[in-house]
Amino acid sequence: MRIRIEGVLCIVLLLGPSASSTATELSECVTLSVNPSGDAVLTNGCGSVLNITYCVDNARSDKSCSNTALGVTTLSAGGSDLIAAYIDGGAGPVYWAVCVYPEAVLDWKPGAAAAYVCKKTCVMC
Repeated sequence: MRIRIEGVLCIVLLLGPSASSTATELSECVTLSVNPSGDAVLTNGCGSVLNITYCVDNARSDKSCSNTALGVTTLSAGGSDLIAAYIDGGAGPVYWAVCVYPEAVLDWKPGAAAAYVCKKTCVMC
């Protein structure tokens, strides 16, 4: 019995880091580029459909991290989404949290390496 309990503990410990690295890997799927017109573009560089919640760390931005309504987009593999007037809005660091569709980001407080939860949601049920 004692061996079995240790085996279960070992499995739990092995699953913990795996979940963290998955979130890190998903975040690395998303890239940000700024085009000459001053707009920013979020691009999904991975093969899965991703739900992305994002914000710009600048109070003048329409997608400011201080807003209660953050930017949300669903991107297919290779898909991109425009953050219009990024430079005109004052620019600033862009933070994002990423989940594999149909899961969505929950309980995220924007910032570098901020924790969050991915959970399946029902938008049009």
